[in-house]
Amino acid sequence: MAFAERIDSSVPTVAELTKRAEAMLPRLRERATKTEQARTLPADTMRDLFDAGFLRILQPRRYGGYEMGWAVHADVARVLSRACASTAWIVSVVGAHAAIVGRLSKEVQDDVWGKNQNQLIATASARTKGGARKVDGGYRVSGVWHFASGIDHSEWSMVTTPVEGNDPKDHSKFVRLMAPTRDIEIVDSWHVSGMRGTGSKDMKWDDVFVPDARSINAHQSFGKSPPGAAVNPGGYLYEVEFMPFFGSSLLGPILGTAEGAYADYRDITRVRTGALFGGSVAEQTPVQQRLAEVSAEIKAARLLYETNNAMMHRKGEARQRFSQEEILEINRDRAYVARLCVNAVTRLVRQMGAMGLFNQNPVQRHYRDITAMATQVAVNWDRCMNPYGAFELGVPLGADSRLTQTEPLRKP
Repeated sequence: MAFAERIDSSVPTVAELTKRAEAMLPRLRERATKTEQARTLPADTMRDLFDAGFLRILQPRRYGGYEMGWAVHADVARVLSRACASTAWIVSVVGAHAAIVGRLSKEVQDDVWGKNQNQLIATASARTKGGARKVDGGYRVSGVWHFASGIDHSEWSMVTTPVEGNDPKDHSKFVRLMAPTRDIEIVDSWHVSGMRGTGSKDMKWDDVFVPDARSINAHQSFGKSPPGAAVNPGGYLYEVEFMPFFGSSLLGPILGTAEGAYADYRDITRVRTGALFGGSVAEQTPVQQRLAEVSAEIKAARLLYETNNAMMHRKGEARQRFSQEEILEINRDRAYVARLCVNAVTRLVRQMGAMGLFNQNPVQRHYRDITAMATQVAVNWDRCMNPYGAFELGVPLGADSRLTQTEPLRKP
């Protein structure tokens, strides 16, 4: 099924979703300062996202979702990020959690979407302390997990954690657990330089009981043919190995932020005069050169982004397993797209001189946001580049690299 093909009359096309995103941009720009100051998305923005259907893109059709293929959510977020990266992050990164829940048992999906199909599902996997303890009928969970984006607007929360008695370094025995957010304490720890509006606060679980029905081995949940494959047989994202896709959702917001910074810089610079000597800034040769260079960087990033997304969608539709080399290439290109975009925005904000220091300058906000997004482990340069280089040179990589769920890597 091509991206633009309509599934049924209740499911919008990608073009329709894109138009909805573009129509939302003026409102997001108006709320950008409020969003940063609140350190969470405003309620009216969340209402807009639900009304537009953006959080149903990867939600199963049997629960009112659109059950679309890979990267539609990221493409919509790419548009939104031109005005507000935090909003885009909620749509793309947090919105992708619907695909994870769609891979779980019918009982879990009924719990999450049975009464309310407008759901934002928060997750956190960066554990600082605690974990799960197996008890009769389920698990008792205590501990603190970081970076739960969107948790202020979430009815359900999910963590990945080791189980007491197992080797905490053995990730094959980690479990994924779900609980109502009302059972969890939200710790307001999100005081950061960028992506402030994501509200990525801490989850504190204090002896929360999670029944077995809402638990699953973490590797099984991301492996081929998890329980949700039988529940939602139409969508390939509920059936294929999810790890190759996981981590690429953030590229939509990253690329869109670079595009937004470019557009804002261009529009400001067209009418700007020099603060010290006057004259048109746009007529300065270095300014023109830097803008051309940035334009090429963003175009290169966009082409790489689109090529990889199309490949992942094509393989997903065909239910084809990714080779080890393809997984390494996806990770390599993901980091490279992020670096191109960060370099582009950094060059723009520096070209603005002292004007680029002010918080009210939209280019400065784009810079803060893209710098924050680039700290994500999924686009970490060394983590993504070194394995590919080693693979190309025939140097074996251990399975503990966690770049794939398969055997250790070595190029033949």
